[in-house]
Amino acid sequence: MSDEKAENMDDINAVIGHAVSCLLKSDQPLQLDHITALLKQQEEAAPVQLKQDYVNAMSKIAEKCLAS
Repeated sequence: MSDEKAENMDDINAVIGHAVSCLLKSDQPLQLDHITALLKQQEEAAPVQLKQDYVNAMSKIAEKCLAS
């Protein structure tokens, strides 16, 4: 894997991890629809340079759901 792809996956994992952490702290269930809804909410409030990380994270979750 190239360094750029590894960094991108690190960014994706970081935003998903942050969303999961927020849900756990608020005692909300860890369901995919809650995670993606929170990612969408965070993406809307994120600075322009970080928005793509949230879009990529939501896409990665959708890919995993379709694959299973």
